[in-house]
Amino acid sequence: MQQQALKLSKITISNLRSIQRETFPLSDFTALIGYNNAGKTNILMGIRWLLANFSLDISYFDDPNHAVEAEGIFEGITEQVLNRLGEEKAAELEPFLCGTTLRVKKIQRIPGELPGNIEFWAFTSPNFRKKNSKDWVRVNDKFIAAFNRMFPESIAIWDFEGNQAYTKLLHEIFRPLERRFGGELSDVIEQFTELVSPGSDRQADEIKSFDKEVNAALRPLFPSVKVELDIPVPTLETFLKSATINVVDEDDGFERDISRMGAGSQRAIQMALIRYLAEIKKHHNNHYLSRTLLLIDSPELFLHPQAVELVRVALKNLSNEGYQIVFATHSAQMVTSEDVSTSLLIRKNKQRGTFMRKRMEDAVRQVVKDAPSQLQMLFSLSNSNELLFADYVLLTEGKTEWRVLPALFERITGQSFALIKCALVRQGGVSNTRKSMQVLAAMDIPVRAIVDLDYAFTTATRDGFLEANDPDIKFCSNLFRELAFQKHLRLVNGRPVNKHSNIPAAKVYAMMASMPEAQEPIRNIHEKLCKQGIWVWTRGAIEEHLGLEGKNEMVWRNFNERCKSKNFIQTLPDYEGIEALCQWIINGSRSST
Repeated sequence: MQQQALKLSKITISNLRSIQRETFPLSDFTALIGYNNAGKTNILMGIRWLLANFSLDISYFDDPNHAVEAEGIFEGITEQVLNRLGEEKAAELEPFLCGTTLRVKKIQRIPGELPGNIEFWAFTSPNFRKKNSKDWVRVNDKFIAAFNRMFPESIAIWDFEGNQAYTKLLHEIFRPLERRFGGELSDVIEQFTELVSPGSDRQADEIKSFDKEVNAALRPLFPSVKVELDIPVPTLETFLKSATINVVDEDDGFERDISRMGAGSQRAIQMALIRYLAEIKKHHNNHYLSRTLLLIDSPELFLHPQAVELVRVALKNLSNEGYQIVFATHSAQMVTSEDVSTSLLIRKNKQRGTFMRKRMEDAVRQVVKDAPSQLQMLFSLSNSNELLFADYVLLTEGKTEWRVLPALFERITGQSFALIKCALVRQGGVSNTRKSMQVLAAMDIPVRAIVDLDYAFTTATRDGFLEANDPDIKFCSNLFRELAFQKHLRLVNGRPVNKHSNIPAAKVYAMMASMPEAQEPIRNIHEKLCKQGIWVWTRGAIEEHLGLEGKNEMVWRNFNERCKSKNFIQTLPDYEGIEALCQWIINGSRSST
C-alpha cells in the first residue's frame, strides 16, 4: 500500500489583502489560475506566512481593525512520520492529531506586530481534550519546533523575494553536502564556538581583550552598562546566504553578479536551479518525514514554450520527491489534463474579494455520483485545459466544430474566441452534454453547447431539456416514418440508425430537416433548446450549413483557407444561420461578465 504523503491539504485565509475569507484546497501539484490582480500572489503569501516567522505590515491587512488569520489542515502525519520525528517531538504533536491530520492557525492582530507576539494555535484532538477545555489551544515553542521539522519554511519565488530564493534553493541543492560532511562541519563549528563564546575556557585572547578594554572605555561614560561581543554560530545556510552566483557572458567574457541581471535572466536561472534540484532529488523518497512547499508566481515568466514545458516537468517531478508545489500561472502549458481537475480558478469581485470557483474534481463529484462516470467526465473535460483560463465555455459535439469554428467565427465577427475569453471544448459525443454543463455550472463557469439535430430526438428528452411528449418532436417523428416508407430505411424506436441501414442516420436527419413541412417544428425545437444554452443544427449537422463534403483534416484545412477569401460569405449555404450562431456565442460571453 502506498504511503500517504505529508501535505498542506487545505488553507483558509482571512483579511489578507484582497482575501476577505476563503478556503483553498491544495494537492501535491496545485495551479492557481486567474487574471491579473485576482489575488493569486496573496494566496501564496498566506501559505508562506503560515509556515514562517515574520510579521505582516499594514499593507497586508484588508481591514486594519481585524486580525489576519491563516488556518491550515495538514495530512499524512502517520506513525512512520512520528517515529522518525523522535519521541520528544512526537509527544508535542500527538494531543493535536486527529488520525493523521493536524489543524493549526496563525493570528496576527496588529499590523507590524513583533514576530514573537504573533499567535500560533492548534486544534486539540477529541481523544486528548479535557472536560470543559477549549477546542483551540495556543501552543508553545516546542510544538512549533516539532511542526517546523515536518513542514519547514517554504521556498518562495516571486519578484519581490530578491536573493532569498537563490539562498533557499542552494540550501536545498546542497543538503547532501550537509549530510555528508555534517560531522566534520560540527567539529569545526564547535571549535569556532569555543573560541568566540563568552565564558569559554578556550575563548580567543583577542575577544577577551575586546570585552575587557571596551567595557573599561565604557564605564566612565555609562557606569551601569556592560557589553559582550555575540558572534552567531555559523551553519551551512549561513555560508550560502553570503554566496553569490556570477553570470558570465560567453560572447564577450563579461562577468556580473546575478542581482545585476535583468528580470528575464534571473527567472531563467531560478528555473534552471529548480530543474537541477528536480534532477538530484529523483527517487529521493524524503516526503515521509518532512514536506517543503515550493511557492512560485508565474514560473513561465520570460520563458519560451519549450522552456515552459521543461520547467513544468521539473516541478511535477519535485512534487513526487518531497516538495509540495503551488504556483500561480497564466499559461495553459503549465497545466496538463492530469492536473486540470485539482487546479484552482481564482477570481475577484467587489463583494467577495478574492475567491475560488469550485474545483472540477469537486464539481464532478457533486454532479455525478457513480465513480466510473466520474472518471469518464473528468477525462472528457480535463482534456481541454483551456477552459480553466476562460470566462465562458462552448461545448461542441464533433471534431468538425472544433476544427473550423475558430476561423469561421473570426472571419464573420472580426473577433477570436480568445478575445471574448471563450474556451471551445470538444466533448467527443453528446451523451455527457447535460452533466458537462452541470459540472461547469457548479464551477461557476458559464457554459453553452452546440449539438447535432439528432440530440433533440435521442437525448434532449432524457436530459430534461425537452418534454417527453414534445409536439414538435412527435411531428418530426412522423416524418421519419414517411421517409422510411419511401426510402426503405430502418428505424429503431422511430429513429434512424446506422446499423443495417442503407443510408447513414446523419443523412436521414438532414433529409428530414430539408422537408418543407419540417421547417417550423425544427425551428421551434431549436428555439426551445437555445433558451437553455444549447444550439442545435437545424439542417442536421454543421457540414450541411457549411457545405462540407466529408469529415477529415483535408476538408477542414481547405475550409479554413476558404475563410480567408473575399467571396467566402457567398459560398456558405446558410450564411444567415452561421451569423446567428456567432451572435449567440457573443451573447453568451456577454452574459458571463
